[in-house]
Parts: sequence; structure tokens; C-alpha cells
Amino acid sequence: MMPSNGRMRQPGSQEAFTEQVDLQTDKNKRKIAQLQKDNKDQRRKLKELLEGDEKVLNDAFAGRKGERAAFKNKSGYAAIQLTDEQLGDLKNKLNSSRHENAAKQKQLEELQTRYDQLVKDTDEAMRTDAGESETAAHLRQLENRLDKAELKCTEAVTIQRTYTQIKSHLIEESLTYTNRLDAMEQQIRKTQAELLEVQRIATEAELAQKNAKNELKKSEDKLQRPTSPQEDLKDRLSEQDQSKIDMYNEAFSRIKEATGASTMQEVVERFSSQDETTAHLEKMKQEAEQHTAKLREEKSRLSKEFEEMKYSGEAKTSAGQSLLENAQEALDNGEDRREKSMAKMEKTMKKMIEVKSGIEHLSSKLHHLKGTKSQVATTIISPQSNDFVLDLLGTTEEKLVKLLEELEAKDLEGTLRELRQQDLQLYGDGKLPQFNTRINPPSTQKGGALYGDDDNAGEDNPEAMTRDKIKMNAEELIGLKTKRMKKPKSKK
Repeated sequence: MMPSNGRMRQPGSQEAFTEQVDLQTDKNKRKIAQLQKDNKDQRRKLKELLEGDEKVLNDAFAGRKGERAAFKNKSGYAAIQLTDEQLGDLKNKLNSSRHENAAKQKQLEELQTRYDQLVKDTDEAMRTDAGESETAAHLRQLENRLDKAELKCTEAVTIQRTYTQIKSHLIEESLTYTNRLDAMEQQIRKTQAELLEVQRIATEAELAQKNAKNELKKSEDKLQRPTSPQEDLKDRLSEQDQSKIDMYNEAFSRIKEATGASTMQEVVERFSSQDETTAHLEKMKQEAEQHTAKLREEKSRLSKEFEEMKYSGEAKTSAGQSLLENAQEALDNGEDRREKSMAKMEKTMKKMIEVKSGIEHLSSKLHHLKGTKSQVATTIISPQSNDFVLDLLGTTEEKLVKLLEELEAKDLEGTLRELRQQDLQLYGDGKLPQFNTRINPPSTQKGGALYGDDDNAGEDNPEAMTRDKIKMNAEELIGLKTKRMKKPKSKK
């Protein structure tokens, strides 16, 4: 090596220096060779080491080329570090998976427990539906008790409504019963007074009839023997008696037309039967009062039972209560419709009774007329049937048509003249028919004011009722009461 001081070396020292340099060069060469050898050894070791790591990695990742590619050109230590990192990641994933597995396992156990409970509940429900479990038996008992309570409640409500209607009806009747009873009593007293008057008139008529017969017999005897002034006086007295007889006959004919009777005995019987009607009405009044008292006692008893059932049935379900309310509403609507139908039916029945009475009265007036051949009865019709009224109306219509045809075909004026001549002849002979009665003007009759308006008595006094009408109204009232009392019971 060249010295660094830069001074000029001498020739002797230059050789030494050259030798020294050569020695140093040889030394450096040997050192370089040694270093190269060491480097080569290190490289060989490194290569062997790398080849060993490669072999270890190839053996470790045999069959996994994708993972092996990630460790290409990696040393064993680097591969170990990378593998440790991956192992840590895998451990973390494993721990996370184990945690998830444990959570899933716990959830699975909970689901299994719930499934087992559901299976048990399903089995219990199936047994309950089949009626084999204790719950089903208890449920059946509760349902039976509920049904019985609902039936009792419904029956109690129905009975309460029925007796409420009966009570309201009886209260309404009681409001007018006194007035009706007073009116009936007044009518009975009036009828009894009329009966006494008619009996008096009938007695006088019988006496007058006997006197007339005696006078008629005396007249016949007088015609057979010579007359004298005394007998003429008796004839004048007989004419006065005859006027009285005519007056009484006229009064009796009007009484017959008013009552619809044909004989004096029937008139007396009809007026005397009013006492029986009065006794019957009194008996009906007492029975109605007794029945009202019984109904009040029954109502109080049922009200107590209803209150007990009402307070004991507060635990019923809402569904059953709503069903009961719906049924109750439907029942109320049905009751309203029934009441309206009953009222309409009562009005129709009254109209039918009035029409039937009018037709029968008209037929009785035309009973003496002869009918046509078509009116010959082929079958006997009961008076209580509906066809009887229609048949009676048809018969009456045919009689009226036939009577009008006969009157149109005859000369009325000529017939009246003939009748007058026959009456004059009979009167001149002193032989009058029994049905021929003398009608005196109202001004000449003392009793004319008493009997002159009998034909219109029914029109002037609409409250005057005959025995038949009173009996018919009483039977209708009894029938309506029995129907209203029986019909709600049949609905239970």
C-alpha cells in the first residue's frame, strides 16, 4: 500500500514498501479467499437451510398448493411467524365458533324444551278434546253449570216478562173495570126497570085481551039476538077497550122488534135472565180478583228468585252475555210483533162478530120469505163455522132479489086498493085477523111518548146492550184472557 503522507520514499525503503505491499496484498487475497470461502459456506448453509425450510414447508403444506403459495420465498422463521399469526386467527375463529356453537346449543336446548312442552300441551289438548283428561272433565262441569245458569236466567227473564205483561194488562183492566162494572150495573138496573114495565104492560095486555074476548063473545051474542040501548052502550065501551088493546099490541110488536123475541114468554125470559148475567159477572169479578192476588204473590216470589240468580250469575263470560242479549232483543222484537198481530186480530174478530150479527138479524127479518130452488140445503152447516155466514148471506141476497122481482112484476097501487077493500069488509063484518093491529096517532095515545121511539132506541142510546151482546162480550173477554195467559207458557 502506498503511504498516505505523500513524502517521497527512498529506493531502499521502496522495496521494503513493495514487499510490504505484496505481503499485505497476499494477506488480503488470502483473507478475501477466506471470506469468499466463508461466504460460500454461508451461502451453502443458507441454501441448505432454505432447502430444509422449503422441504419442511412442502411437507407441511403437501396437497395444499394455495396455502403453499402464500409462503413462497419465506424462511422457516417467517413461515412460523406467519403460521403463528394464522394459527392465532384460526384459534380466534375457533373460539368464536365454539362460542356460537355453545349459544346455538343453548338455544337448541331451549327450543327442544319448548318443543317438548308444546308436544305435552298438544297431547293434553287432544286428550281434553277427546274428554279423557281431568281438565276436560272440569271444563265439562263448568260448561254444564254455565248452560244451566243460562237456562235458568232465560226462563226467569221470560217468566218476569210474562208476569209483567199480565200485571200491566190487569192494571189497565182494573182502571176501567170499575167504570165498566158501574155501567153494567146501571144497564142492569135500567133493564130491570124496563122488565117491570114490560111485565106490567104484558099483564095489562092479557087483561085487555081477555076483556076483548069477552066483548067479542058478547058482540057475537048480540048479533044473534035483538039489540037494546044497554048493549049499544056496551059496544061503545068495547071500542074503547079495543083501542087499548090495539095500543098494547103495538107496544108489544115494538118490544118484539127491539129484543128479537117472538112470544111474550120469550121476552119475559130474556129480561129475567139479566139477573143470571149479573150474578155471573160478579162471580167473574171475584175470580179475577183472586187470580190477581195469586199472580202478585207469584210475581214477588219470582222477583226474589230472579234477584238471587242475577247476583249469582255475575261471573258469566262476556260471549255468553252478548249471546243472551241478542236472543233477548230478538225475543222482544218477536213479542212486539205478536202484540201487534194480536191487536189486529182482535179488531178483525170484532168486525167479523158485528158482520155476523148483522147478517143473522137480517136473515131473521126475512125468515118468513120463501127462497129459490137453489137454496135447498144439501148438507147441514154448523152455525159456528165460517161457511154458515156465507151461506146465510147468499140465501138472504137471493130472497131480496126474488122479492124485488115479484114487486116489480105486480101492480102495487091495485094491490093496495084490494087490501084496503078487504080490510073494510072485514071491519064491517066485525072479524079482524089476529095479526091486524090498530095504530093510533101519537097525539091520541097517552103511552105514545113512552114507546113511540123504540125503533130508534138503539141509535139514540148506543151504550144500551142486549143480553146476547153482553154475553158475547163477556165470552170474548174470557177468551182473550186465557189466550194471553197460555200463550207465553207455550213459548218456554
